[in-house]
Amino acid sequence: MTALGGRAGAQAPSGSLAERLSAVQSGKANKAQPAPLPAWPPFPADKQAMVIPLVKDLVVVTAFTSPTGDYESIKSVIDISATAVTLAYALEGERKPVKNGHLLDSAIHGASNPYDDPKEHFSGQRVIDMTDLRIAKGYAYAFADRREHIPGTTAIGASTLTLEELRAGKETEFHFLAEFTSAFLQLGAQVTGNRFNQPEVSTYAGRSMHACSLHRVEPVDIAVPVLVNDQPVELPAIHAMCAMTGGEEAHLYYLDQPGNPLTLAYRLGPVDVNLQVIKITLPPPDPARGGADMPRPPGGATAMEQALAKREPVRIYGIYFDFNSDRIKPESEPTLREIAGVLRKNPEWKLSVSGHTDSVGAAAANLMLSSQRAAAVKAALVTRYAIAPDRLVTSGYGAAAPVETNKTVEGRARNRRVELQRQ
Repeated sequence: MTALGGRAGAQAPSGSLAERLSAVQSGKANKAQPAPLPAWPPFPADKQAMVIPLVKDLVVVTAFTSPTGDYESIKSVIDISATAVTLAYALEGERKPVKNGHLLDSAIHGASNPYDDPKEHFSGQRVIDMTDLRIAKGYAYAFADRREHIPGTTAIGASTLTLEELRAGKETEFHFLAEFTSAFLQLGAQVTGNRFNQPEVSTYAGRSMHACSLHRVEPVDIAVPVLVNDQPVELPAIHAMCAMTGGEEAHLYYLDQPGNPLTLAYRLGPVDVNLQVIKITLPPPDPARGGADMPRPPGGATAMEQALAKREPVRIYGIYFDFNSDRIKPESEPTLREIAGVLRKNPEWKLSVSGHTDSVGAAAANLMLSSQRAAAVKAALVTRYAIAPDRLVTSGYGAAAPVETNKTVEGRARNRRVELQRQ
């Protein structure tokens, strides 16, 4: 199974698959483009940018939508050696079936993944060569439920060479995966015998990929909003784009830091894919990696305790749950451990734990889910960290107490949270 990052596409025309494919070929299909990425402002020239280093235990959470559904993914750096970086990948989301599209669904997902269950979740790993992090021009943004190694590509950002060429105002070669487009074209040829007017697909790094030349759009960096260690910050990004045959475009926003040019957002038109980084978690400074020289981001190890000491509410974004579930993901352990540490250090404290959701879905279901998730956090602290149950009280508010708008990806991400309050 392969996850294709992106947004949910426009409603497919009704009728048989052959009719829909013919509509695309004839130009009669709904050609609504993916929703554009936000028009972010320039990054202030006099503002010091926060550094996001590529280090072990770095966690990057993205929200994306595609023709197959809406998803959230967690990428964690689990190992760094002299020759490679290893990422762990976990995906949760809900597939959106395409009417009369079962053949297409099977072409994308495979016969072992029928479309009768809308939930999708899987995990895997990706090994990226250090050489590729320096010079690769291929971008393998799609992940699979297995351990992969795709020489010649990066996985969650650009190579240093790509960023440096964009910084210098040069055009740079760019290849990105085309599995969805390829499946659609192959199926279309089988059903109609016709070829569609889509960007050409070639083989690069042993995979079917689109090819184009990226160039920088604005002469200055763009300010992309991200939660870093639970605090809202803006990160400087280079906005790059390329135009392809068929009128399609790819837009990418790269963190303007050569040591770790993360892809903060993209819209890949040919594969109808949108992605945006919504959360980044940096590990505490490690003396073995430079100690005090490592950046100390907002929301560091003492911020939670300081806020609770003042009886200020603390928004927690580092507790992750399975899709539409109260099951806590393993990636949540560092945050749970920190909460437990604060409680042990202050044995007289009692906390309220409240769950909050975004506005997507039914209000009653969100209310129940938020209550169940708060209870799950309490249960984890009690059973795994021996916190006395009478020190924690739980509640759920559903979407009733948003901290930002629910109209944007980042706003919904900030509304999905657990809050702690000292009683």
